[in-house]
Amino acid sequence: MNKNRILLVEDEINLRETICEYLKHENYDVVAAENGQEALDILDYWIPDLILCDIMMPVMDGHQFQEILMQNTTLNAIPFIFLTAKKEDNIREKCIYDGVDEFISKPFKFDELTKMVNAKIKRFKKIKNSYNNIYTGSKNVFLHEINTPLNGILGSIELLIENEESFDKDDKATFYEAIKISGERLNRTMRNVILFQNIKNNSIEFNEDEQSDLLGCFVKVRKALSPYYENSKKRLRVDIATIKLKMNPEFLEFVLFELIDNALKFSNTTKQVSVAGSIYNDKYYELNITDYGIGFKQEELKSIEPNKQFDRDQMEQQGLGLGLYLSRIVVLKSKGLFSIVSKEGEGTKITLLLPIAL
Repeated sequence: MNKNRILLVEDEINLRETICEYLKHENYDVVAAENGQEALDILDYWIPDLILCDIMMPVMDGHQFQEILMQNTTLNAIPFIFLTAKKEDNIREKCIYDGVDEFISKPFKFDELTKMVNAKIKRFKKIKNSYNNIYTGSKNVFLHEINTPLNGILGSIELLIENEESFDKDDKATFYEAIKISGERLNRTMRNVILFQNIKNNSIEFNEDEQSDLLGCFVKVRKALSPYYENSKKRLRVDIATIKLKMNPEFLEFVLFELIDNALKFSNTTKQVSVAGSIYNDKYYELNITDYGIGFKQEELKSIEPNKQFDRDQMEQQGLGLGLYLSRIVVLKSKGLFSIVSKEGEGTKITLLLPIAL
């Protein structure tokens, strides 16, 4: 049975170690951070069931950390408890108004902390289990992404059945191809939703012993993308090596597909997309995916998260807005690094540092 997970954010080392030891003894899975910025880095790849956080900390204090979490649709429902010795008459009211679930003053009794943690996690589990799916938003994007390819499949099959004798071989081949593309789109949507849920619940394994061939994975991805983009081979400028990476091949193919798909989707068809790499050092291979498309606004780069699509009304994008978010999480969970540099109207460069299989 999986243990309940707690993220502890506390800058005082002795107290941090003491609380960690106690909670581990109580059978919790605990990860600790010294400040809010370090906690945000942990939340990139590890999602807890509850957060215990000090207020007064260097680099990023508890208030700043909690404010950032409240803006993130994946993280803002996680129970948040402040631990602090700060004395203010209105501190408790202010914390509650800001969305904090509870407040406990130092020094505190450990049994008091245990009761509070158990109660908050139990309530959070009930909420998560009763609505354990991706938020669909006011425009029912999720339903759209299911119904559109499904209607394409059913509509094509119905036309084939009703007009079988009047269609020649080429007509039928066109319908078969349309059915295949719609089926793949539906499969991709469901795959992304399932991957998101598994990552959110920390129920997916990232085996560090697995290896994949970068060039081989890229060839598969390019073939999978070809039905969606005319002249996709000509649009891709490729310079990558045959190198073994310490990464699950299915995860590597997923990341390559999502990132290259985005690059092609948001670039002018006259512009090439570059996929280029080289050995960064003895531990990492650097892979750059560069497009010369619409780019991101700076505020958009700060809000890449599930369900987040930019200018959907104008662009009529397909998908749930999960691809970029999931690609980043998969790379980080695979012990790699992920960065984006973009300028609106000029394009985007995504850099991956992927661990080399030694």
